[in-house]
Amino acid sequence: MTPLARGRFYWARLPGDKRRPVLVVSPETRNALASDVIVVPVSSVLHEGPWHVRLSKSEGGLPRASVVKCEQITTLRKDRILPEPLGPPLTRRRMSAVERGVLRAIGVPVPLEPEQDG
Repeated sequence: MTPLARGRFYWARLPGDKRRPVLVVSPETRNALASDVIVVPVSSVLHEGPWHVRLSKSEGGLPRASVVKCEQITTLRKDRILPEPLGPPLTRRRMSAVERGVLRAIGVPVPLEPEQDG
């Protein structure tokens, strides 16, 4: 089986057997060696929040406009995740936004947008 890839969306069965897209955020080495992966769930309920990253329909292969719910970072066993990604990986800029959302969710003060070199 191909290791699940950081920055890609997959369908997963979350607790309670709810099927939802998740974004893999764990590093590739961990994904290859561990029995679980670190993921962030995605929702099509478009609530705004400093720890949410809004994505457009088809971005990363998502079936509809969605938000990555960075405050719900968790681990899932690999057998709860379908092995085929929904689409291409997120861009570096989008992954950076997700990383900042996770940091804000755990109380690390970071700006909403990365600082630009002048």
